[in-house]
Amino acid sequence: MSRRSRWPLLAGLVLAIVSLSALWYATREGSGPQVPAHGGLYVEAVVGSPLRVNPLYTAFNDVDKDLATLVFSGLTRLGPDGTALPDLAERWEVSSDARVYTFHLRQGVTWHDGAAFTADDVIFTWSALIDPDFKGEPSLGQFWQQVECAKRGDFTVVCELPQPFAPFLGHATIGILPRHRLEGLSAEGLFIAPFNEQPIGTGPFILTALNSQRALLESNPSYHWGGPAIAEMEFRFFSDYSPAVAALQDGRVQGLFLGPEASPDILKQLEQAKNLQRLASRRNSYTLLYLNTRMPPLDDRSVRQALIYALNREAIVADRLDGRAQLADNPIVPGTWAYSHDIRSYRHDPQQARSLLEKSGWQINSRGVLEKEGRELRLVILTDSDPERVTIGQEIAHQLRAIGVDTSLQAQAGSELVRNFLLPRRFQAVVYGWDQGYDPDPYPAWHSSQVQEQGLNLAGYTNQDLDRILSEARQTSDLEQRKALYREFQQIFAEEVPSILLFYPVHNYLIDKDVKGISLGVLFEPASRFANVHQWYIKAKRIGS
Repeated sequence: MSRRSRWPLLAGLVLAIVSLSALWYATREGSGPQVPAHGGLYVEAVVGSPLRVNPLYTAFNDVDKDLATLVFSGLTRLGPDGTALPDLAERWEVSSDARVYTFHLRQGVTWHDGAAFTADDVIFTWSALIDPDFKGEPSLGQFWQQVECAKRGDFTVVCELPQPFAPFLGHATIGILPRHRLEGLSAEGLFIAPFNEQPIGTGPFILTALNSQRALLESNPSYHWGGPAIAEMEFRFFSDYSPAVAALQDGRVQGLFLGPEASPDILKQLEQAKNLQRLASRRNSYTLLYLNTRMPPLDDRSVRQALIYALNREAIVADRLDGRAQLADNPIVPGTWAYSHDIRSYRHDPQQARSLLEKSGWQINSRGVLEKEGRELRLVILTDSDPERVTIGQEIAHQLRAIGVDTSLQAQAGSELVRNFLLPRRFQAVVYGWDQGYDPDPYPAWHSSQVQEQGLNLAGYTNQDLDRILSEARQTSDLEQRKALYREFQQIFAEEVPSILLFYPVHNYLIDKDVKGISLGVLFEPASRFANVHQWYIKAKRIGS
């Protein structure tokens, strides 16, 4: 496989954004302006348990990623809209051919043990990623193996790419490891090192204790964006949501993040608590009905448009996903820097659906099914065995049957669905999800080069104009030019309807009202909730149990 075809898109870490100074003065509630207090303990219930608190291995476990986000820093970080911002690199330059990135590192940064951070740590981390025996997510190693990094003095690192790749700055969010603590370890040794339970980073919090029940963290007073206002954080680990919810309700913890696996009843239950605030944010992903555009009649744009008009997606979101999703109309997620607001959208209009089908030659036959040239319009929808997707698929089938499409649903085990149907493109339609990661680059999902079995253009959609736009957008480092190109992409997608977007997942963060300063942008991963954790503060100090 060529270097070009192996150029993957990966999710990166999201780390903290620019801080405020943390001082506090207040006499009583409502008696005057309040600014952050320094001190206090914040305790959060976390469903799951830690394995390795090391940024090279967090793809395996969201709990590890949560902790690594608090402990480590990357060269870059993501802003609330996904814009790449400085972190351990205070600035960078991109060469005229968009292949060479020169990072100028922040001086005066220290590791949690007091050692100085330098370019040697960056090169050490890069070397660990490109080790042929790397034990982390394989695609992460495959990506970095195509990058050549070298230091130019103690505080400059130059990375050269095999070809222009604008999303590279998002990859640079990966946490940097301390060379002085890990030098000399093999790939296997790093994977099993005690360091992964006692990590040393440059992030806003210092991990002081970790076991299967809890993690204790202290504020890092030397953090390069300013020491966090909250003095201590604690994670308490639970096997499932039931005991975690009970701990939040009886005050043993102050916060709980609800992942997509949390039942809607949990959200309704916690919303009744007067001491809790609900913070909701879109995930940078979407669930959609993939349409195989290489298979008749789904190769006909009029048929695809008719299908989207036939679906009452608003009702699906409201009835099936109340409070946990928002209607999706755009493959660029709202709230990200590349999203365009004034793109065509479709609303439930069965009459318009029937009109489009009639113009394309489809007529209702004696069985009440649409027919054209002796062929009935039949659609088999696949999905995995996730109960929520099965329910959504059943509702889609019901709505399409209402306009005369003979529709059925088949659920497959997740691994079988991918291996036997998605990758070989042996399907008509599939209810499935797409995680966009940290950059809006739609190339992997919609460029025609990704139609082959190894690619991720599952819809099999091809469009020369779209190919040009997506290629140009990932080859320029000019953000405004990328925005303009992605606007064209969104317009073409809306007209062509290569697949039917259903909804954006919404994650809910239930947290004590006394915890202030939280600012949620788009969630590029669950750990994104900690993006500005150094700005959080507790209005009234409280004693944790």
